[in-house]
Amino acid sequence: MGDLEARIRRLEDRAELQELIARYANAIDDRDMDTVLGCFCADATVGRADGSRTGRGHDGIRDFYAGLMRDMALTVHVPHTQVLDFTDDAHATGVVQCHAEMAINGTYVLAALRYHDAYRRDDGRWKFASREMHFFYFMDVTELPTHAFNELRVRWPGDPVAAQIPEQSAHYQRRHEI
Repeated sequence: MGDLEARIRRLEDRAELQELIARYANAIDDRDMDTVLGCFCADATVGRADGSRTGRGHDGIRDFYAGLMRDMALTVHVPHTQVLDFTDDAHATGVVQCHAEMAINGTYVLAALRYHDAYRRDDGRWKFASREMHFFYFMDVTELPTHAFNELRVRWPGDPVAAQIPEQSAHYQRRHEI
């Protein structure tokens, strides 16, 4: 493949991966589990960075999302930016910045997170090989003004736990050296 063809192919790959992110968000909000599963390779993994919830393979991924969605009414997932690094023509990694709004058991919850993704070309299409959620915050909207300033910003569901972002970033940990 010539240089121009390779560059065009890489642009097409980037566009397809951006569409994958949008298709996933729409399918989650629509509760279209077939489309959600179609976004993942058959042996893919999904989970929260703290390890509290995980799923492997389509059955595990279905259980993972069914557990999350069971008590949710309205959800709005809004992916923002995506940074991609290609390993080769069939493998890539990426980080997707996202906000999510969720109505859960009568409470309106907001989340800001980054998905740390591994992508693989599977049957000619890009899919998630793994998807891991790293949270800036996840809490009742009424708690945001009070708790956005402490490290226990992942307050939903269950007891508050430390957020992964930005505190776990090596750069953030050295912020006072700037």
